[in-house]
Amino acid sequence: MINDLKTAQVSSTTKTSRQYKLMKRYEVLQCGPNDKLIRKRSSPDEAPIFFVTLEDTYDTIKTAHIATGHGGRDRMLKELEKKFANIQRDSVELFKSYCLVCQEKQKRQKTKGVVVRPILTEEFNSRSQVDLVDYQSMEDGGYKWIMVYQDHLTKFVVLRPLTSKRACQVALQLVDIFTLFGAPVILQSDNGSEFTAVVIRELRDLWPELKLVHGKPRHPQSQGSVERANGDIKDMLTAWMSDHQTTRWSLGLKFVQFMKNRAYHSGLKRSPYRAMFGVEPRVGLSSTWLPEALIDEMQTEEDLRERVGWSSNADNASNPESAGSDLDINITSVSVQVHEESTSAGATLQELSNGGEGVVETVQSEPSMTDATATAILHELSNGGEGVVETVQGEPSMTDATATAILQELSNGGEGVLHTENNELRLLNKRQLSINRQREASRECQKGQAERMIKRSRIELCPGQPGDNVAVPVPLVDRGRGDPRNILGIILHKTENDLYKIATRSGVLKGSFTRNEFELCAQKLLTEQDVKCDKQVSVREAVVQNSLSGGQGFTKCNCSGGKKCQTNRCKCFKRKVLCNSRCHQSLTCKNK
Repeated sequence: MINDLKTAQVSSTTKTSRQYKLMKRYEVLQCGPNDKLIRKRSSPDEAPIFFVTLEDTYDTIKTAHIATGHGGRDRMLKELEKKFANIQRDSVELFKSYCLVCQEKQKRQKTKGVVVRPILTEEFNSRSQVDLVDYQSMEDGGYKWIMVYQDHLTKFVVLRPLTSKRACQVALQLVDIFTLFGAPVILQSDNGSEFTAVVIRELRDLWPELKLVHGKPRHPQSQGSVERANGDIKDMLTAWMSDHQTTRWSLGLKFVQFMKNRAYHSGLKRSPYRAMFGVEPRVGLSSTWLPEALIDEMQTEEDLRERVGWSSNADNASNPESAGSDLDINITSVSVQVHEESTSAGATLQELSNGGEGVVETVQSEPSMTDATATAILHELSNGGEGVVETVQGEPSMTDATATAILQELSNGGEGVLHTENNELRLLNKRQLSINRQREASRECQKGQAERMIKRSRIELCPGQPGDNVAVPVPLVDRGRGDPRNILGIILHKTENDLYKIATRSGVLKGSFTRNEFELCAQKLLTEQDVKCDKQVSVREAVVQNSLSGGQGFTKCNCSGGKKCQTNRCKCFKRKVLCNSRCHQSLTCKNK
């Protein structure tokens, strides 16, 4: 197809209908010594969208799958849409159905509807939620806990490893976050012992000017946005450790934080990073349109200029988008087209009235712009103008009222960029408008998500047959922090009472299972030769034999009475670990 397209472009004879169709839909982009087929662009400054060959489809999907932390279909599609044009949804779903890590970490679909009362937030930093994740059974270099801090509107999370859950350590990490992003009005936590009034007192000791209030104690299943984030983070961390064959979860915490914030959020309809900062995150040159083969060959700035074909600094200085940094490859920016032929405000308004969607510039040669002229421009915009309004660099007599009116109109929905003499100020104004739009859209999506949560429907279960692959959920008390939430197996046979016998790679699971105790896999990942049928094992034993961390190391006590977990009769005290929220029915004790 590339050869046919190149032939059609250089052909001087009458072109066929197929050649016209190719030239209308595609174009060829030369990347070093290779030619790449891309989608037809409206302008040379537009970011190219590549077409992937059949041989590279698997590697392309796998790269996006790992980059999103073994994310789901929607997250992978959003990641692939940034650079590729022909990756189909069916291909992504097929790849995901064959991923063993995804099948093991996949959450069970609940069959019971839950009535919720979701919390709605109007502004960034109005409400933040904090929680601790217990990793005592998988200690890493002294770190035993993960602190999860989440802004309720943007869903932006910050992860920090902790050596203990003492109030002073929690407060120190919170102060570090508050001095970076600002302190919220409401700090919300669960009703356990992790976050009490002691944390607030520690915060005030470290930062006397800080004033914040407690949120209402929330039920994790009803208002637990951070609880759901905890499960997602643990799954991503488990997948990261599996990919790198390591148990250093404290090292992978930063990468998981970036994966979580860059991944598409189904509730917000965008990534938390974009909802927070107004743009998608970058990973150096990997976030640009340049192919990986070309990126691997570049080492210095000169290589980058030579491959991309940048002009000199003098040329870049004439382009407002590159004035700040001649090495800024912004794949989402569109350079401003300067209409030099527009010499009056009337001609500019005529361009808009004729349907032009380009850049509207106020006239530089106009000696004096009156308020009436500015009002006319704003009136034209309100009637459907979609272009970018730039303020006049050469306007000597623009009044404060005129400038205020233009700024007010832009803040009320203008999609353009305010071009001022200061390039940095113009870019900051553009970024602020983008952030405001993203957060407003996040608020609307949050309301829609709340409605969908209330309207949850029951999921019907279809019966399984002998030979089908299944995923058996592993109870929390039977698996370690670094172990997946499911174990894969095969249905051996089905009884008359609709009870199932399941075999795994470690042996046949003891007991029989009802249909609602496992999920059917979409693909046949295991065969009868992959499982053992000569011995029986419990679910915990099956998990231990396939665990990277040695399986379940979780301790739970049922102490009561006056001792309050201060003797060796307490399992937690004897193992020198703190009691958690599952111990002794959440009764008070002194080992916390």
